[in-house]
Amino acid sequence: MSDAAADHGARSGRRERNKVENRSAILKAARAVFAEMGYGAASVRDIVRRTELASGTFYNYFKDKDEVFEAVVGELTGEILRRHREGRTRARTAEEFLRASYAVYFNFIVEDPELLALARRNFTAIRTLLDRPDVRALGQALIEDLRAAMAKSILPETDVGYLAAAISGIAFEMSVIMVAREPADPASATEFATRLTLAGLPELPKRPRV
Repeated sequence: MSDAAADHGARSGRRERNKVENRSAILKAARAVFAEMGYGAASVRDIVRRTELASGTFYNYFKDKDEVFEAVVGELTGEILRRHREGRTRARTAEEFLRASYAVYFNFIVEDPELLALARRNFTAIRTLLDRPDVRALGQALIEDLRAAMAKSILPETDVGYLAAAISGIAFEMSVIMVAREPADPASATEFATRLTLAGLPELPKRPRV
């Protein structure tokens, strides 16, 4: 490789690293601003002020506040998805499956004070993103895990779509109440949601999973 080619490769590598670092800095700042101010009150200017970047740099990565908020939520749902995969796949009983589903979600929200503040101030804005691809991936993963659990006879054969929607709805709506309480108690939320869903399983209509 010539010296010119090597120099070009080094510059390209630095540019790519800078892009990754700049985007990460913006997301970190946005998460902090949304946690402190809430989506409605926050502005792009507030986010940029938390970084060492020029104001125009923001628009190289995100077109507006909506897009960076969606990216923040997408980053968080990606981590929740990873934890769900690790928890539900090891379940041997219906109770273990349900408890893993709820515990991962509730514990994730409260384990980081900044994330807890983000949840407390932004549930209304988060609701608007429930149909976005990153968030929909959580529901699809739950459906896949439910099918696998039914195939192993861990869960009864029933309507997978309805059951996934019920579990997701319980988790989200209970989390709204949980984070509004002081202190937030993920253990009691997990216990309540698990017992509620577990009690209803025997009453579900039997049908092949689809």
